[in-house]
Amino acid sequence: MSRAPFAWSGDLTEEEVRRILREGDPEERARLIGRIVAEAPFEEIWRYVSPEEIAAHWPVVRRYIWPPDLREIWEWGLRVWGYEIASDAPSAEGA
Repeated sequence: MSRAPFAWSGDLTEEEVRRILREGDPEERARLIGRIVAEAPFEEIWRYVSPEEIAAHWPVVRRYIWPPDLREIWEWGLRVWGYEIASDAPSAEGA
């Protein structure tokens, strides 16, 4: 079995990635989506997940995206694409 190309920090195979995304519990799926978003090259992300899936799991996914700058970029991108997501960033009104 071949290792998933983005999984440089672990030993997940393509088959395991697909199984978790299909059948994993919500926390396990969100953790893997966060890992894909954080570690995979941008073009490769879409082989595994859609923007809809990222946005739908965002409250959990965001915890697994590091560094925080990358998380902020994804939040911005999801909003630009028309998804309503929660953020930990302070609002402009509170400044």
